[in-house]
Amino acid sequence: MKLLEQVLNELGADTVKAFTVVPSFGGYFKSVKSVAEYTPEKITLVLKKTVLTIEGENLAIGRYFEQDIFVKGDIKAVKID
Repeated sequence: MKLLEQVLNELGADTVKAFTVVPSFGGYFKSVKSVAEYTPEKITLVLKKTVLTIEGENLAIGRYFEQDIFVKGDIKAVKID
């Protein structure tokens, strides 16, 4: 995990606001402030300074606890604004 944090840090990313996507299973997103949009095809998450748009099929929020969220479904794309 230290290697991932080092790579993200060198690229200028904030490791606190990281996410992991597992194809055909779902994804885990950290530091989520709120959910702005929620449909089976699109979920929009608001972070402190970033908005993530998750697109896919059969998307569902599996768990949302202490600013961490698990999204179930087949994630096709994650857009960062």
